[in-house]
Amino acid sequence: MKTTCMIIFLVVSFVLFCSGAAMSQSGKTHKLVATPQTVHTGFFESTIPPVLTVNSGDTVTLNTMMLMDNQLRCGMTFDELVALRQGYVDRKVPPHTLTGPIFVNDAEPRDVLEVRIKKLIPINCGVNYHLPGKMGIGGLPEDFPNGQIKTLHLDRVKMETTFAPGIVIPLAPFLGVMGVSPKPGEKRSTTIPEYFGGNMDNKELVAGTTLYLPVQVKGGLFSTGDAHAAQGDGEVNVTAIETAMEEAELQFIVRKDMKLERPMAETPTHWIAMGFHKDLNEAVKIALRDAIQFLVKTKGLTPDDAYALASLAVDLRVTQIVDVNKGIHAMIPKAIFKK
Repeated sequence: MKTTCMIIFLVVSFVLFCSGAAMSQSGKTHKLVATPQTVHTGFFESTIPPVLTVNSGDTVTLNTMMLMDNQLRCGMTFDELVALRQGYVDRKVPPHTLTGPIFVNDAEPRDVLEVRIKKLIPINCGVNYHLPGKMGIGGLPEDFPNGQIKTLHLDRVKMETTFAPGIVIPLAPFLGVMGVSPKPGEKRSTTIPEYFGGNMDNKELVAGTTLYLPVQVKGGLFSTGDAHAAQGDGEVNVTAIETAMEEAELQFIVRKDMKLERPMAETPTHWIAMGFHKDLNEAVKIALRDAIQFLVKTKGLTPDDAYALASLAVDLRVTQIVDVNKGIHAMIPKAIFKK
């Protein structure tokens, strides 16, 4: 009887996590416009007052600003960029300007906030830049002492941008920063991804995917920004195509049936475990252990079999190497599971 109950529990947990069927209710739709009164820059903290309150199942249509309080802009000169960025460095303020926080009723610590990403529409331009090497930012600052900035037109009909003659990049918009408040009393930089989410820069989180965040404080206090139009895994020069989101449609669902220590995600084809650490090897271990734990809990595998399956079918990818805490995400393919 005990074994039968455990199998039933694992199957039910698997179905709930994979489909969200237990919490598929639809609610109201709210609009949240990014203004100086509805954004915050640089930090996640539980003392930041919410700018919107919603219920589980509600959808929010919002927009986001460009980095550095919307002062980053298409067409700016490199000297203007360096002066702007240096001002934030001097004040020890990270550059990410986030829309929120959003308070979700009934979200309590140890719950999970499910964020369904329904629509993402960027503005029609973006920039990529790397800063002078002396600032020590990026994957190879020692190789690029001068820095540069490029403005890119985003063709939102063809969903592509021309990087240079003969080089066309498909657009795949996503929100680089999505997170909830950290634990009470903690003030966390928007630059550094951690257990609460934040600057994950995971390019898999496009429209049609779902992010799961472990709730730390009442209401969750979700914020988002750092819109990207396209990015390679690694984000090696420190920026993607940095843009603003003209429209982001997100649905929030409180999951009391799930328990997570760190963010996870789901796409139509994969489940994704994520690890963040200053040491890339440690980030690998975190993501891999979470992937193994997921396989054990949801598929009833032994830890040894889950470890073996991870070696045979799970892909480890470098999310980014430039956000202090480096990122690894483990891609668990759904197609291998036939029941």
